Amino acid sequence: MLFGVKKLRMLCIHCDYFSYITTRKTEIAEKADEECKRCAVKDALVIFVTVEKYDEKDVNKIVHKSIEEIQSITKRLGVKEVILFPFAHLSEEIGNPNIAIKILQDLYEQLKKMGYSVCKAPFGWEKIFSLTSKGHPLSESLRIIKP
Repeated sequence: MLFGVKKLRMLCIHCDYFSYITTRKTEIAEKADEECKRCAVKDALVIFVTVEKYDEKDVNKIVHKSIEEIQSITKRLGVKEVILFPFAHLSEEIGNPNIAIKILQDLYEQLKKMGYSVCKAPFGWEKIFSLTSKGHPLSESLRIIKP
């Protein structure tokens, strides 16, 4: 196994600029509105999210703990712009696509309610993305969320 434990993973990068464009959907793609198929932002926290099988045991706790981590990071960085980017490539045991979609949607909705400007890339779509990271000591971090 890639990291030795099965937990939700968030690779967080503080970016000067981030953009993505969807190219095509896969067989597990969620339905996506046109405004979700592309995004371009400046000064944002981009969170590459991987949901694993283990996360299915307690979805609510995973979402709650993830929100706490995101709040902690954005507070330290002074960022209110967040991009949630599904990214299965941080795991060898990815979770059920429907559970992953639910977790990402719950994160999106809770962050919106908290006053963040949030963009969520659609799950299951092939995407082209580009980023320029800030390059300061806190600009890159990996968070492993345990239920």
